[in-house]
Amino acid sequence: MRKIILLYILLFTMTGINYAQKNCTCGSFSNSERIKLENAINTGGFEEATAFIENQKKSDDPCCRLIGLTLEAMLQNAQSKPDLSLATALQVQANLKKSYNLYADVMSNLTAGLYYSKKGNADSSNHFYFRGLEAATNAKEYYLQARMCLSIGNAYSNRKLQAKNLEYQKKGVALALQSLDLTTIAQAYSYLVTAYGRMYDDTEKEIYVDSAALVAPVALQYAKAINNRTMIIRNYLSMGKFEMVRKHFDKALLYSDTLQTLLTEKSSPTLLNSFYTDRGVALTGLNRHDEAIENLNKAFEYTKQSNNAYLRRSIHDRLYEAYKAKEDPKMALLYLEKFRVINDSLVKKENMDAATEMEAKYNKAQDQRAIKELAQQKRIYVLLATAGLFALIGLIFFIRQQTLKNKQKILETEQRLNRARMNPHFFFNALSSLQSFALQGNDGKSIASNLSKFSHIMRETLESTYKEYVTVEQETDFLNEYLELQKVRFPQKFTYAITSAPDIEPEELLLPSMILQPFVENSIEHGFTGIDYAGHISVSFNKSGNDLHINITDNGKGLATSPKEESEHISRASQIIRDRIYLLNIKLKTRAGFSIDNNPEGKGVLVKISLPVLYKQDMKKS
Repeated sequence: MRKIILLYILLFTMTGINYAQKNCTCGSFSNSERIKLENAINTGGFEEATAFIENQKKSDDPCCRLIGLTLEAMLQNAQSKPDLSLATALQVQANLKKSYNLYADVMSNLTAGLYYSKKGNADSSNHFYFRGLEAATNAKEYYLQARMCLSIGNAYSNRKLQAKNLEYQKKGVALALQSLDLTTIAQAYSYLVTAYGRMYDDTEKEIYVDSAALVAPVALQYAKAINNRTMIIRNYLSMGKFEMVRKHFDKALLYSDTLQTLLTEKSSPTLLNSFYTDRGVALTGLNRHDEAIENLNKAFEYTKQSNNAYLRRSIHDRLYEAYKAKEDPKMALLYLEKFRVINDSLVKKENMDAATEMEAKYNKAQDQRAIKELAQQKRIYVLLATAGLFALIGLIFFIRQQTLKNKQKILETEQRLNRARMNPHFFFNALSSLQSFALQGNDGKSIASNLSKFSHIMRETLESTYKEYVTVEQETDFLNEYLELQKVRFPQKFTYAITSAPDIEPEELLLPSMILQPFVENSIEHGFTGIDYAGHISVSFNKSGNDLHINITDNGKGLATSPKEESEHISRASQIIRDRIYLLNIKLKTRAGFSIDNNPEGKGVLVKISLPVLYKQDMKKS
């Protein structure tokens, strides 16, 4: 039996070997080298990239020469030399028949697709994009699949098919997370933020702005983690756009001021175009028309450098809006006509049809490949029925374990988002309250103290995405600062008390981070709304055996009677803690839980949370 199983495994291994022989590898081009060079190209480090490329092209290894040509095509695209970039990418495609390399295949298709996408040629761009995606999918190379999905999504976005764009950006994020490539993950999250923003532009549904605002901090963190200036800039651009959607043009202009410290003349024309365009729109919203038009004209100059028809269409539309707001009908009409000319050339039915034609061909090819693989597997099962059965059982078990692991990873990622999801209205309202506090002539020490608390809360909220546990002492300090700032917002509205039993060791006892704040926030934002008496919040920590009991009590209006009000009051906090406790129970094999009920001893709500007793020293050992 053992020999049969080994023979079965050998057959599949030989299949993999046959594919590997067709895909040579260049020893001088490691994964870290790839990331370094792509970052250099994307951030204007052209000299470093050029030196490496020239060295690769001189190599005796045909695979190394392929990689050199591929990077050269990408560099030419970044240097706004689209025709040269296309010619080099097609040269790579021609040489693939002599010496195959997966990276060269996929990235040359991506570069060629990008060229035709900028030209507004949907048919050709999708031909190359889906050909590259098929090669990456067949090789099960997740980061390359992710890169192609992101580009396909952008191509759909250019053709105003924002739902398809969002679909492929979500696929890109999922594949990027599977790849564990931080650069690809950062890029995927940044593009997902942009896709949500464009869905809002298309539908005007605020849910997409909320989704974008939720993902944006995660995208920015990944961009900062890899120290990628271009991605950091893109995320700040997105945050500025959210403020413009909310008509907060002054706040959008503040993000623009921050970007001025990050952008340089070496930054890509596309980024500079976005910066000046967004700045122009914000200034238009503030009725600073001459400054707005000046910035939009600068954006137009960078649009010429990027040679992108879609950007030209967009900037003409923005200039039309600016001149219309300035009440200059002659210039407004001029740019409206320019917008219509470009728009009519881009938005054609045949282009719309072509945008989906290659996707259909790709899906059909994948279906045919799947059918062939199933037929081959069936023949193997007939020849080796017994071995196949055992292998199938093992495969099912393995897939199930991987599915559970992936589910857990996804849930952990969602929980990181939730832990960084403190209500943005709290931050804005707290800043407004501190501003009023300062204008009233209060002493500088009080203002500095409150600002220090506010900055500490922001830092702790962001750092909590990477902290699995905090001590009772740290959680108590965080809640004290949070509640003190809320009292600045709502003076004399409520009081609070945070107590620990004598047998609690606050500096040693651990609990999951950011697990209490959502319930405290609900008490203030919902429980105390509309009451005509002083509110009070009580948080107590007690230990019983191997369990840590936390009670959160308020004297507010209690749980609502209507399902809608109740959902608004507790659903967010309940879902966050439910998922956190689920992960905790899986990891530590415990039986933690919680309950939410009306306070049996009076008004308000009583939240009971039961957690395992965890100490610093025990967690270090495990």
